[in-house]
Amino acid sequence: MKKTYIRSASVLSMLAVSGAALADDAGVTAINGLAATATTYISAAFAVAVLVAGGFWGIRMMKKAFSKAG
Repeated sequence: MKKTYIRSASVLSMLAVSGAALADDAGVTAINGLAATATTYISAAFAVAVLVAGGFWGIRMMKKAFSKAG
């Protein structure tokens, strides 16, 4: 049981050291800098998807209304 604790502690310390090394990486900094832009694009794509879905729903409702009226 004691070996399990020692191994777990060593794995956690290795993860902490590797995480600290990645924090100074230029690639990670660049990706984090693009996060706001990516969020904007994702929000715009979602808005377009909602608009298209609403259009299809509206067309279907109008078809139902006109078929009952005619």
